[in-house]
Amino acid sequence: MIVHTPDTPAELSAIIQAARGDQQRLAVAGSGSRPGFAPAAADACISLAGLGGSIQHDPAELMLTAPAATPMAAIRPLLAGAGQCLAFEPPDPDALWGRGGGTLGGAVACGLSGPRRPFAGAARDHVLEVEGITGAGEAFRAGGRVLKNVTGFDLPRLLTGSRGSLAVLTSLTVRLAPLPPASATWALPADDAPRALRLMADALMVDGGITGAAWADGQVLLRIEATAAALPALMAALAARLPGGQWCDGPASVARWAALAGLADVPADRLIWRCPLPAAAVPALAALLPAGAELRLDWGGALAWLILPAALADWDAPAAVAQAAGREGHARRLRLPAGVASAVPAHSPADPAVAALSRRIKALMDPDGVLAAEVEG
Repeated sequence: MIVHTPDTPAELSAIIQAARGDQQRLAVAGSGSRPGFAPAAADACISLAGLGGSIQHDPAELMLTAPAATPMAAIRPLLAGAGQCLAFEPPDPDALWGRGGGTLGGAVACGLSGPRRPFAGAARDHVLEVEGITGAGEAFRAGGRVLKNVTGFDLPRLLTGSRGSLAVLTSLTVRLAPLPPASATWALPADDAPRALRLMADALMVDGGITGAAWADGQVLLRIEATAAALPALMAALAARLPGGQWCDGPASVARWAALAGLADVPADRLIWRCPLPAAAVPALAALLPAGAELRLDWGGALAWLILPAALADWDAPAAVAQAAGREGHARRLRLPAGVASAVPAHSPADPAVAALSRRIKALMDPDGVLAAEVEG
């Protein structure tokens, strides 16, 4: 396959326009760290690795502007040095796919948010401005470096999570958050999903500094982030309200949540499904799981992870999620191990109304279907 390597947005625009004229389909790649979001079949590929540029970090305004191709490995230490972080806590894709930590553009294009999502907002809530090239080869800039600067389509929110189906992102401005000065995790035993949901709900009824609520390996994990001075009192209050657990704090707490978000302990031969759904639907989903399937929860129960052995590759996760949660649930397979085949679609079908709207937006921004990533539905 031909691989185009544009050095400037103008070159990228020319490549897309030429492909449009030749009726070719283009796959777009950053660093290739998220193969679970790989595009459909294409005639050629665009590598964004050459679209470099400077990083503009404004610590006082909690704002970062950078080329979409900027590696996350360059962004994280820069922000940490200023006591800041990306507010949507994007998971590290290397643990899941083993292909590196990815780029800022990849994190935004896939739209994956980490454990802090229920408390700080989704990825799309923190993307302030985007620049890029549409599927028609037109350059654009949308949004603004202030929170209320939106007219017409809110393109930064629309393009976050669009997986390159509408446009190729070249530059991004994102909102930052202060790096939590202190962290601790309270681990409580929970043998099943209903008990885990009750414990997480009880914990979240009180505003006690909790910024993470998950269930994995038979334990409910509750993360508290606060100042070093405030943390002991919050820890004592949580332990008194929900006794019977164990604490880990400091770097051990930080590492535990990074591993949890990236599913770092899941063996490479397992299939992984990501299923956002209402927490109330989790017990019904748990009851549908076949023997050998593992269920984990994040976001206080609103995100289910299904981890399956290769023998269950043809178990229909989208159908199970639909049965448990109806249209409010969605399943997407993020990992199918090498050498394993599956007849199950990689994601749930889109709601008909959402699918119709997606096709209309696709027709506006990529009228000839040049960009190979598919709009679901």
